[in-house]
Amino acid sequence: MFLRSLGSSDNRFKSLEFTSGLNILVADRTESSAQGESRNSVGKTSFVKILRYVMGGDLPPEFKTSELAEHSFHAKLTLPSLDGTVEEQVTVTRPVAPTTRVQVSGWSALAERQPIPVEEWRALQMQHLFRVPDVVARPTPGQLWGQLVRTFFGAPTKVYQVEADWESGVRIGHLLGLSPEILAKSGELDQLTKQGKAIRKAVKEGALTHLTLDEPKLRAQLANLRRQRDRAQESLNVFQVDERYAEHQREADRLTASIQRLNDEGLALQRRTRELETALRDEVDPAEDAALKAKLTRVYHELGVVLPELVGRRFDEVSEFHQSVVRNRRSFLQQEMDSASARLNVIDGERRTRDAERSEILRLLSETVALDTFLAVQRDLAKLEADVADLERRVDAAASISQINDRVKLKTAELVTSVRTELHERSSSLDESIALFDELGSEIYTDREATLLVAPTDRGILRVTPQVSGDASTGVRSVETFMFDSTCLIAAIKNTRAPHVLVHDSHLFDAIDGRQIASCLNIGARLAEQHGFQYIVTLNSDFIDLVEAQSDGAFDAEPYIMSTRLTDATDDGGLFGFRFS
Repeated sequence: MFLRSLGSSDNRFKSLEFTSGLNILVADRTESSAQGESRNSVGKTSFVKILRYVMGGDLPPEFKTSELAEHSFHAKLTLPSLDGTVEEQVTVTRPVAPTTRVQVSGWSALAERQPIPVEEWRALQMQHLFRVPDVVARPTPGQLWGQLVRTFFGAPTKVYQVEADWESGVRIGHLLGLSPEILAKSGELDQLTKQGKAIRKAVKEGALTHLTLDEPKLRAQLANLRRQRDRAQESLNVFQVDERYAEHQREADRLTASIQRLNDEGLALQRRTRELETALRDEVDPAEDAALKAKLTRVYHELGVVLPELVGRRFDEVSEFHQSVVRNRRSFLQQEMDSASARLNVIDGERRTRDAERSEILRLLSETVALDTFLAVQRDLAKLEADVADLERRVDAAASISQINDRVKLKTAELVTSVRTELHERSSSLDESIALFDELGSEIYTDREATLLVAPTDRGILRVTPQVSGDASTGVRSVETFMFDSTCLIAAIKNTRAPHVLVHDSHLFDAIDGRQIASCLNIGARLAEQHGFQYIVTLNSDFIDLVEAQSDGAFDAEPYIMSTRLTDATDDGGLFGFRFS
């Protein structure tokens, strides 16, 4: 593919005509321009973005303006015919709105149906311009155009800041002639790795976060938890709920208290009975009174005293009275003992009755549970069920992670081997690219060495590293980008895997020394002629003057400057022919 022209339906737009070889789009800076004006506003970068848009890229945000809403951009291209035998003159037109359709006229690879969806236009490019197999999703046309028509200069091997390493590897490998089918498998590994990380993150952010993801430990914990759950379920199954459980509990407590009171009363009566028995034993027997009287008479006789009859009679009366008192007291004590004994019998009977009642209630309580207890056990069981379910989820997750890890290890080993084999089989063409990169570095620098390293990572990702020895300044990285893009394009042209176009915005050269820029432009012009591609660059006029002066006549830009020049001298001097409001 060659780019012949770029224009717009807006008549104010400055159409750009391109030739083979080196094309320099110049922006003039006038002395009369305001101090705050920038040459970047005249449209050098806009040209790059428009070309990307026409070839199927996204509409730049700054183009979403009312001044452009009713217009379209078009590019005239030289594309290979369907059978690849001839070159056809094709016009591609894409409106600013809507962005979903594109008109492609004059190309035999496309049916007469017009316009076509942008997705179809991209697919046709993948098939006929980049020769990417249908079975792979990477590289995309946006990624490939991102390297051939650069807008990002942060790193030589990246076409946008957040591009994944494996995607960069597939894109670069395709341009260098390697199999995208093999290299794209690193994307499958990347997806598997992300799945494992996502599962691990989801598990760790869930319940029971303290648990490990170690599968054997989890299975042991799960077995224990299931046993606890089953036991709780078994207990719940045999529970008989007594809705009057609390009432029965209170009755049992009441009977216990009553039995305790009867026991206390019985003990008191037993002590009273023993006291009564002692008192009865201590009472004086009437026979003891007669013995006492005889003893007193004998004592008196021994003393020579004769008891008068009156005294004897009085003593008999006193003895009789005493005996009467003793009899009455003994009768009273006996009655008390009989009463205590009778009460003890009653107490014993009541105690047996109440003990029997209590035993029945306690049996009922032992065979049933309260509703509150039942509900509490239910809640415990529900928690155990939830814990089991969560742990089962963790076991499944751990198993999935283990399986993913095993698959990643297996596929990684297979992929590393496949990539190494592919590099070996393509070593001849790769050696040419590596040698070309080295030669370009030697031509640009006299005091530095340039090396292009190509090897798989331990994850099976193709890593291509352009290196220039010494201080890795921004200027050196820019030179690396120039050499790298040139090397990749030439390799792709040899393998019929890319259109014959390379575009570098002026931002690439901002930090490069003028002498190196002169070398890059001379090299670009020579390589474009040798290998049949267009090398299109955008530069500011005073920058060109500086480069020519620093090169000591080694570079002359005049033969390569495009007929259309941009300027900041007037409002209509830019690419669009007007200034955006």
